[in-house]
Amino acid sequence: MIKVKICGITNIEDALLASGCGADAVGFIFSKKSPRFITESAAKKIIQQLDPFLVKVGVFLDEEKQKVYDTATGLGLDVLQFHGQESSSYCNFFKPAFKVVKVLFPEDSPFDERISRYHVDAFLFDIRYEQKLEGARTLPQAILSQMRTLIKKGTNVIISGGLNPRNVGKIKKLKPYAIDVASGVEKLVGKKDEHLLEVFIKKVKYEAAG
Repeated sequence: MIKVKICGITNIEDALLASGCGADAVGFIFSKKSPRFITESAAKKIIQQLDPFLVKVGVFLDEEKQKVYDTATGLGLDVLQFHGQESSSYCNFFKPAFKVVKVLFPEDSPFDERISRYHVDAFLFDIRYEQKLEGARTLPQAILSQMRTLIKKGTNVIISGGLNPRNVGKIKKLKPYAIDVASGVEKLVGKKDEHLLEVFIKKVKYEAAG
């Protein structure tokens, strides 16, 4: 079954809602560039109340290694997701203490050479925040075609980028390892919409691909 990560968690109500609806993971963004940035102290208060079997993901952007390590160990994070220019050696620093996800973007295409450099647990494909501000919403069809090839090769592919209950069915057909969503299940930035979140997870996990 395709896994679902609800990202950009900023409050305990949304975290518990995601868990209760069947999400496999929740993401906390520790980059101040994001409108869904959360402080370590706020994240700690949330994590202390969560189901121990719910995967906790820390999202970082070109952060100093020791800072990431201290944050991850202090909060008891399970997975580290890197959105910047982090090198293979940078990512390797955190293994085997944590699972590691490296994020790639359309401009990194073709992906085979880039992927071959890394020894991480999964690759997440997204659109840069700056490009989203300029109007880019979802991954181009040409990029999704490459995702299909990578998935067939056995790469753990996580797909993100403008997903919502209306368009996630198309992505589900690719059968990725996981799907990541933030804004597509929100009623306002940093606050999830209960109905949208429930429908999104139901479409991914419990409805046949149309």
